[in-house]
Amino acid sequence: DFHLSREGPPPFLPPQKKNMGGICCCCQPVRVLPGPLETGLSEWDEFQRLSKEEVGKGNPHGWKIKNDWPKEYRKDGFKMRIALRPHESGNDNNMLRGDGKFKGATPQLFLDYLLNPENLPGLKEWVDAETLPDGYIKYCKVKAPGMRARDHCWKYTIDKREDGSIFVCIRTTEHEKYPPVEGVYRGYYYNSSLFQMSKEEPGVMEMTEFIFQDLKGQIPPSLMNGALAAGTLATNANEMKGFREKGLLQTTA
Repeated sequence: DFHLSREGPPPFLPPQKKNMGGICCCCQPVRVLPGPLETGLSEWDEFQRLSKEEVGKGNPHGWKIKNDWPKEYRKDGFKMRIALRPHESGNDNNMLRGDGKFKGATPQLFLDYLLNPENLPGLKEWVDAETLPDGYIKYCKVKAPGMRARDHCWKYTIDKREDGSIFVCIRTTEHEKYPPVEGVYRGYYYNSSLFQMSKEEPGVMEMTEFIFQDLKGQIPPSLMNGALAAGTLATNANEMKGFREKGLLQTTA
């Protein structure tokens, strides 16, 4: 995967026969994917529901903290807490919650990056498919070394809120101009994030994000789950490095 899910591509592995919701006749895993939101619920409603879940010890939701809040900021200007839990769909890929603080960043800066991820590893195509009243539909194709190509068709829902915060949700969708292609895995992806300036720390942007994905094919979910925390930190470090090199981070006196 890549920044938008904040992790790097896993190495190629042979087919796995672990039961992931069913096995088809060719022994490829058939994984259960999340269904649509309940009627009347918005992406913001879903984000708020997830945000209310406790992540501490003994929580009833299954969250396990993989990287807790460090006492100090990293040298590259950010710090994060990362937690994982099983997904309610029954898919063996975990959902990730990331809470972060980023010195010098702004909500608009992070939104701009999500809309145009310049350092997407293995990016082959990036197309603006459609502009919507509250966002966009975008198509991309990615080819990582040693892996079959994967493509995505994403719906962006964007809400620039009155308090200056920005909510953005990216969820896999369908578009008539970009149907699934034979020989290319169509991944499933969900990323729901809120970016807001800190009320306690001047010049610091706070982020809460929820990410769930299934890249399909023969990648064992156990491999993906094991790489999520470290990959998330590494990709945020790379993102902050890019911002710094371009002079996009704000400085405080």
